[in-house]
Amino acid sequence: MKLWGALALAALLAVSWLALAQAESAQEAVVRRYVQAWNDQNVEGFLALASPNARTYRRDRDDDGLAGRSIAGDDAGARARFYRSAFARRPHVRVDIVQLQAVDDMVMSRERVSGGADGKVADELTVYQVRDRKICNVWHVKRRSR
Repeated sequence: MKLWGALALAALLAVSWLALAQAESAQEAVVRRYVQAWNDQNVEGFLALASPNARTYRRDRDDDGLAGRSIAGDDAGARARFYRSAFARRPHVRVDIVQLQAVDDMVMSRERVSGGADGKVADELTVYQVRDRKICNVWHVKRRSR
């Protein structure tokens, strides 16, 4: 009887650990809502998920640097103008999250981007920093089109 109890306890602990490991963090949920707002063409919802001083960085063209310049402006107004224009220019672009991994306030996302004017599909590695349930930095680290 003790053996069955020990086995049951071990199974319960294993299932609990697996559920905990698979539970989505609050930061991952924010990233999913942010990407979904992009896919839904909800520019106001997209902007609302970012902090007022959020920055977005695109990798330099060479493969030696991880982060390039900020592409969306230096304040909330510039960011809003940038993304309103981006939404208007790219109404069919879709971002699909392939995999998310969070450590504290950083969320690494492997994404598949499709629907661009060139018709290509791109695999992208993006890192989001989430604080107080808001995106505060986005780094587009690597992009490979196919």
